[in-house]
Amino acid sequence: MNEVNEIAGAEKQIETLETEVKKFADGLPHWAKFLAQKLLLGNTISDNDIDTSYSYLLEQLKLKVETEKAEISIDYNAENAGNYKSDLLLTKLENIEGVNALTENQTIEFSPNLTIIYGANGSGKSGYVRLLKNVFYSKAPEEILQNVHLDNGHKAVNARFTFKSNNIETLLGFVNKDNAEFEQFAVFDGKSVLNHLERRNEFEFRPAGLSFFADYTTAIVTVEQKLNNDIQAKQLGSTADDLSAMFDGDSEIKTIVLRLNAETSIDDLKRYTPFSDEDKIQKEAMQKQYDELLLASRGKEKEIRNLEGIKGLLAQSKQSIESLNPFFTTDILTKVKTAITDCITKEATAKAEGIENFNTDKIEGVGTTEWKNFIVSAEIFAKVQKAENVVYPDNRDNCLLCQQPLSDEAQKLILDYWAFIKSVAEQNAKQAQEKLDKVQEKYESLTFDLFPQDNTLTVWLSEKYPNELEILNQKLSEQKALAQNIISDIQNKTVNERAEVKISTEQYTDIENAIDEKIKLLKENEQSKELEKLSNSKCFLEHKEKFNVHFSKFETFVNNQVWLKKANKADFAKRKVTDTEKTLSNKYFNQKYIDAFNDECKKLNGNFGIEINHTGTAGKSYRQLKLKGRNPNAVLSEGEQKVIAIADFIAEMQLSPVNRGIIFDDPVTSLDNDRKKQIAERLAFQATIKQVIIFTHDLVFFYHIKNFSKKFLSGINDSFVHHSLERESPLCGKVVANTSPANEGQYNNPTKAEEWLRKSKATNGNDRVDCAKAGLSALRTSYEALAIFTILGGTVQRFDPQIRMGRLKDIKFEKLLIETVVEKHGEISDLIEGHLPSDEFGIVPSPEILEEQIENFKTLKEQLKNLQ
Repeated sequence: MNEVNEIAGAEKQIETLETEVKKFADGLPHWAKFLAQKLLLGNTISDNDIDTSYSYLLEQLKLKVETEKAEISIDYNAENAGNYKSDLLLTKLENIEGVNALTENQTIEFSPNLTIIYGANGSGKSGYVRLLKNVFYSKAPEEILQNVHLDNGHKAVNARFTFKSNNIETLLGFVNKDNAEFEQFAVFDGKSVLNHLERRNEFEFRPAGLSFFADYTTAIVTVEQKLNNDIQAKQLGSTADDLSAMFDGDSEIKTIVLRLNAETSIDDLKRYTPFSDEDKIQKEAMQKQYDELLLASRGKEKEIRNLEGIKGLLAQSKQSIESLNPFFTTDILTKVKTAITDCITKEATAKAEGIENFNTDKIEGVGTTEWKNFIVSAEIFAKVQKAENVVYPDNRDNCLLCQQPLSDEAQKLILDYWAFIKSVAEQNAKQAQEKLDKVQEKYESLTFDLFPQDNTLTVWLSEKYPNELEILNQKLSEQKALAQNIISDIQNKTVNERAEVKISTEQYTDIENAIDEKIKLLKENEQSKELEKLSNSKCFLEHKEKFNVHFSKFETFVNNQVWLKKANKADFAKRKVTDTEKTLSNKYFNQKYIDAFNDECKKLNGNFGIEINHTGTAGKSYRQLKLKGRNPNAVLSEGEQKVIAIADFIAEMQLSPVNRGIIFDDPVTSLDNDRKKQIAERLAFQATIKQVIIFTHDLVFFYHIKNFSKKFLSGINDSFVHHSLERESPLCGKVVANTSPANEGQYNNPTKAEEWLRKSKATNGNDRVDCAKAGLSALRTSYEALAIFTILGGTVQRFDPQIRMGRLKDIKFEKLLIETVVEKHGEISDLIEGHLPSDEFGIVPSPEILEEQIENFKTLKEQLKNLQ
């Protein structure tokens, strides 16, 4: 027994990503477990799988008859997740068509380890990289452009990719880019840098167990959407309000329809079915009885309507009286008198303080309103004549009216006018007058003719309540007279005592009560009661008839409400998925990534204090790089940004069980030599782990890669391949296989020059000269190789920062021979320089000259080799 417990305890302690994913899947409801099983077996979720899962969900929600289902056993093996191949290689890219300006029928073969494609700017690198970014994973994918040199006849984008796994080749076209093979390669270029540094990036390649959560979330969201579509379809039907609107009037049937919901019993609804022949006969008899009684009661109904109309008019009239009264209270009249007094006082003050200074016998009306308005208008017009902040008048100004020059006295008078209209006393007087004007406007707007002669209410009151009407009109006349007196006091600025005039509304209340009593008496008539009773019974039977005609609508509505109530109980637990994925990511992946990233930063000399924030949502994991709480690109230099981005890229690809190849496009642009060397070393090392392909135009970086390939890949067959790209105007992207700045050693012998010599002898005319010139160019390169590898013994090589001290013993030095090498190199340069041949000497490159120069080279090389 103890042994059994020990085994059980040991099994409990062994916890892996796979076992925890399995535990999560085992705890899912049957409909979700069905999807989880499919995914964990490495299958793609099909539409049929979604339909099956949805059917199981409906059974769980009691929306469908439950069926017997086989028990689902979660048998999870990480190797089942995805159609990925651990030994996959990209061996060849060929037959490219429809890509901007790229020459067709080109082939690039790739090494299993490290491939460099060298090309100067404009040689076609961008076209190839844009194609690769379109089919492989990239953080900055680009649209593939068509050939801009063609107006029409564009071909569709196409290319053939050859992959190899288990020694079996798979050929896939551009249209097959959704195949799993394309997901196992990733591209990094300059446009990816900001995306690495600025954005919250999803981990594209993670352990299969963690990738399960994103795929599972996508599947359950699809099931959820299917349920939501059905919910929406059932909600699009009529509402309870719509159904109740089918019934005019009120009845218990309409009330029941209005309250239809998921709790409504269909059996309760069936109590009102069927609408029988007896119901039909009863409805017709009741309708006849109601019509006869209604005809007899029409006079009383008309009287009730009239009285209710008069009551409404009385209410409006009463409201008008109540709106007039506040204008004629003692308090308001006192405030009007005070306002008049205040205005008189302030005008007197203004006159005493300023107007008297302007009295003259030359003009009349000094101090009047017209006089003040004239000054105000003159000041406004004067401002139009001058620039901002410049005051009119000055010594050069003329009068605005007569255009005559202004004397000093006239200028002072005008300035005194401006000062006067801005004085405090004048402003106070102005404000007091404006206040009085507003009071006057209010009284002038009052309406006192509330009882016109032909008005319906006036006619009715004249007949029913003449005394009350006379009293109201009398009081309205008194208020009107008082309003006119108040307006006169304001206009003349006279202070008079005015007595309050208030109109009582008690008579309105008495009249309204009398009308209510009259209406009550009319309504309490037995005939009215019987009409109401007949109307209700008749309405019920009409509703019952319509209810039976549309019964299926009510039944469907209730069933839909029941369905919706159950459907809304569906729990997709997406929060639980995200939390589980986040927990497992932190436990099995995130720290590994952080360690890998920090290790790459260290090896790239990029320890800048970068922090990594991890988040998760919808079953996916994301990371965000931060430096002191800010995006790194806002703090670091361009070179430092590129180092961090490359470290981020390599770290993610290192941890990916899926990724088998990484592709770089000019990863060291604008970096210094030290940075180029560090990155070259890391990429060459990566080639020992997975396939590395590099496009570059940087010769220094090229030579660093070449040197580090010897360090890491020495002894591995075909581990380092290099090609060149050339431009053939107007097209580019011509592939020159197995040639690049790295194979300059092929010029140790004049082999290339001899090839051109044979071509030159086989052609005529300008082609003969061109081939001879090309041969001389190749021979000049051979002289340069002679200097590097023979004379200097390889001690110093181009773009190599190291001096190979061990080769000093191989240096060949004989001054006369070296001077001859320099002389011959100069002769060849003169023959192939890009200018016209000398008119004086008339030397044109020819096969004979080329052949002579080749023989000279061979002789010199042999003589140098024989030096001790």
